[in-house]
Amino acid sequence: MQFHEYGYNGNKTLLVMHGMLCDWRKFREIFMPLEQDFRVIYSAMDGCYDGAPDFRSFADACGEIERYLIDKHKGRLDAVVGVSQGATLMAILLSRNNIAVDRAILDGIYVAHQGKLCAFLALQAFLKMQKNDGKPSKPFLKALPLMGLDESDLDEFKLMYWGGTRESMKANLIENYTYRIPADFRIDHTKVYLWCGSKEPYAKKSQAILKGHIANCEERIFDGCGHGQKMIRETADYLREIRKALS
Repeated sequence: MQFHEYGYNGNKTLLVMHGMLCDWRKFREIFMPLEQDFRVIYSAMDGCYDGAPDFRSFADACGEIERYLIDKHKGRLDAVVGVSQGATLMAILLSRNNIAVDRAILDGIYVAHQGKLCAFLALQAFLKMQKNDGKPSKPFLKALPLMGLDESDLDEFKLMYWGGTRESMKANLIENYTYRIPADFRIDHTKVYLWCGSKEPYAKKSQAILKGHIANCEERIFDGCGHGQKMIRETADYLREIRKALS
């Protein structure tokens, strides 16, 4: 993984984790205003930047983040924000209890098992998009309602990184769509904010699953929003909500 830090070194620390198969630089364009208030650390997942090794697993990704934070930040953060798959990864990181984090915003988390078939269908769709400069296929467009999206929401896919290998994308998608929370999964030492849109069926189902595993949890559902829409369409208000939650 890569790690990129911006903002005054004396500010509170904030780790931002991008979504599935996305480009950290495009997430930075969204979150850059927070660099005035925080020392922002952007993680770039394996398989999602030029010259990156292939993605292997969530466990390996968490291990790399832990080693970096222990080395650079004494194993402690003031806050994390994870979006989509980034939210799933941050939840797993918090459950491992190797890093101390005061507050976490998990936006659009997916921990509701969807199965290998979904992973392989998604792989075929993403491989076609990779060949077609990010243009989605008709079958992919039909799947958008599962995320509370439609054809007017294609700007979200401009956040994707299309330079990854087939093997890396396959491993990432299988991990994403087949992940299940283990019975002993617990987040006990972090205040967690679970966010999603009212039009996100899987995220809402995932939040219902996850709430039972978090000691200190606050849920927020943004009315009329699908997956990632609050962040993309109402960025200024989204960042205000982040500042409010982390203040």
